[in-house]
Amino acid sequence: MTVARRHLALLAATLLALTTACSPAIDRPLRGAVPGTPTATPPGVPPTLGVGRGVPSPSPAVAVASPSPDSSPAVAAPSPTAAVAEPSAVAAPPIVRTIAPSANGRVPSGPVALSAVLVGRGSDLESATLSTDGADAGAEIDKRSPRDWTIHASPRLSDGTHTVRVLVRDASGLSGGFTWQITVGGGAPAPENRPAPAASPSPAR
Repeated sequence: MTVARRHLALLAATLLALTTACSPAIDRPLRGAVPGTPTATPPGVPPTLGVGRGVPSPSPAVAVASPSPDSSPAVAAPSPTAAVAEPSAVAAPPIVRTIAPSANGRVPSGPVALSAVLVGRGSDLESATLSTDGADAGAEIDKRSPRDWTIHASPRLSDGTHTVRVLVRDASGLSGGFTWQITVGGGAPAPENRPAPAASPSPAR
């Protein structure tokens, strides 16, 4: 073999070694590869996905409803504070006071002057009656103001104990009254000029 051929053979061997060393990693034999391993892809040809080896498609994105600018969340308007109801004043019924004769008083025989002052506390007075022993005494009413009346009568009563009763009603329908007893005859007459004590109101019966 001539020197020229020897140099040519050495150059060819060097080129072959360089070509093998520069080949892609996928073309190099795998260490420990078992029989049946797919053959290497030729240089310059991109690998092709086989059947069943494709990349799985991305999972469908979960649709997240973003709030539109016009559909702002409804905010419940604060309910107005309930007005605290103040307890209304209890309507006061009318009363009977300044009765004459006084309770358990004694008067002489003959006509007896009976009277009482009526006071409307919750509303104006509307009606009033005066009776003796359950019978109407035929009283008259002096109305000094819508809430200040005086009822009076002078019935002729027999000697003995008698029951006097005054009832009064106001415009709101509330009633008041007072019942007391007097004795006619049988003793010294009670002084009529002395003012009788005020009578406390009692419920109508």
